[in-house]
Amino acid sequence: MANFMDYLDWRGDLTVKQSPFNIVDNLILSTLVYIDFEQTGFDLSGRNSVTIKEAGEKFSLLHADEKMNLGRVIPDEVFTLFDVLSRCRRFRNMKLSHYVNQIDEQEEKQFAAITVEVGDGNFCIAYRGTDDTIVGWKEDFNMCFQSPVPSQIQAVEYLQQVAYSKLGKIYMGGHSKGGNLAIYAATFCSSFVRRRIRQVCSFDSPGFTQEILKTDAYKALAGRIYRIIPQSSMIGILFEHDEPYEVVSSTQIGLFQHDMFSWQVLGDDFVYVDDISSSSTTVEHTMKEFIASMTIEERKKFVEALFYVFEETGAKTLSQLKIRDVAAILRRMSKEDHDNRKVLSQALRMLLQILEEYSQQQLLKQAEKRMEKMKIIPKKKQL
Repeated sequence: MANFMDYLDWRGDLTVKQSPFNIVDNLILSTLVYIDFEQTGFDLSGRNSVTIKEAGEKFSLLHADEKMNLGRVIPDEVFTLFDVLSRCRRFRNMKLSHYVNQIDEQEEKQFAAITVEVGDGNFCIAYRGTDDTIVGWKEDFNMCFQSPVPSQIQAVEYLQQVAYSKLGKIYMGGHSKGGNLAIYAATFCSSFVRRRIRQVCSFDSPGFTQEILKTDAYKALAGRIYRIIPQSSMIGILFEHDEPYEVVSSTQIGLFQHDMFSWQVLGDDFVYVDDISSSSTTVEHTMKEFIASMTIEERKKFVEALFYVFEETGAKTLSQLKIRDVAAILRRMSKEDHDNRKVLSQALRMLLQILEEYSQQQLLKQAEKRMEKMKIIPKKKQL
């Protein structure tokens, strides 16, 4: 079994002119954007640019004695990837520029992106997915009742700004929320910019509302969207999707398949399987029904109540969040904060009821299949 690190061993000596930019390259850059490029010591804002080799070497020099980590959400292998890319013939001379990284608690926004000149006269915009910050997760949850969220608006502005400052065709991509931002930006940019877009890659990313999927701009773009999800996807099946998808094989299980380092690669493409797992299908049906069971106002109240608990702990990141602090806040809420307690308990009761009903349906279907195999009941005719 091999991942994109092995791909770099196999094909890293080939330049983009020798072997065109592909979907695995897009995932690699969509992973690299999790690096905080301010820590390279270079000013990469605006048109200021350096090569991946220059940025990687200086980053390694500045942080040689530090134990670097990206929190509970993003694999620390991202730092190894950065080092490998800085020495890899295919990537080392690609130029980095237009780096933006903004966390705004008041606006409830977590946004980051970087532009990479890939070496064939074109460039790739990589949007960062949700990082370790609690405000980043709050913005994700806000998507269930708010459209657009602040990072989606900025994703469009970023694309417009970069596109008007550079020549060439545009590749776009992002992992997790980053893929959602890439599709949103490509949908709502100007028609002039949209015509230049060659590829938009969504790597296990949440979807949108039906209103967005029905727009003419989205339909015009649909043929250039590549949606990749792992077998047991939990993130990439959230909200609504209209574009077809491919299912990548992963060496992880369950939610941990969101880890892009676990995705299997062969040649210049992924290793695909037939479809998502039954557990992923269960989550998809359950969450869609759960969201549909609440009004927009009820969704907003639920998200506000849930993150009230996290914010009361004083933690700014998931890494700082301690279970004992959350438990203490919940105990206090049970005595004092009647409104938030009521919202949370009502929502959780609805979720449990939906889960129970869906489990019963699944058990019934499994029983029918067993009876069909035993020829106790006739097999259902296909319509």
